[in-house]
Amino acid sequence: MKLDRQIRRIFGLKKRSGPPLKHPLAEDETTLAYAGYPMLRQADLFLTLPVLERWRAERTLSFPPGCCVCTRTAHQYLPAYAHSGWLGFLRREQVLTRIPHCEDHGHGGEARLLVLVTSWSELVCHLSLIGLNEVFLSETRNLNQGGDMPPPWRAFPGYEPASSGWRQGNGEYWFLHAWSPFWKNLPEVEREQYLRRWDAPTEWRSWMVDVV
Repeated sequence: MKLDRQIRRIFGLKKRSGPPLKHPLAEDETTLAYAGYPMLRQADLFLTLPVLERWRAERTLSFPPGCCVCTRTAHQYLPAYAHSGWLGFLRREQVLTRIPHCEDHGHGGEARLLVLVTSWSELVCHLSLIGLNEVFLSETRNLNQGGDMPPPWRAFPGYEPASSGWRQGNGEYWFLHAWSPFWKNLPEVEREQYLRRWDAPTEWRSWMVDVV
């Protein structure tokens, strides 16, 4: 599998032999043991609007100061690549830059971090960060939470509130894990400011007040 090849290339790890775990992990667990990689951890984040704009312009995020592998003092800042083409060697595209590394882990010219990018619409971008240090991954996720999450009518344009299309598959996952937590954490005053800022259509405003 492509993911297995990427993991072996970046981390030098081979997939654990034996059948995968039968049951999915609890939501708060980050280990990739279920996929055969008990040493790896994963952090998922949907990019808020300012973080998305920065990532598109600079291919970077806000990172904690320490090495992404061991959290020791960083001395080098390396890019992560997405490989495409046959066996991933024909073309390399930088998907994230300036990832901190200490001297011991900063060799080879490529970050010890696997970055998987999925864009579901113009304003919905999901990043999976896979690495060896759970603390670094968790802090990175927390550092990139600021700003607005785009509302449903902008994230998945063309749908009405009652439409089932945007609440299935990717839309459902985005709603549950990105926008709904963002909205529920907004104080009442900031909710009203958010609706005005995003020029909420009447039908969406009513839906958000009555349903969410």
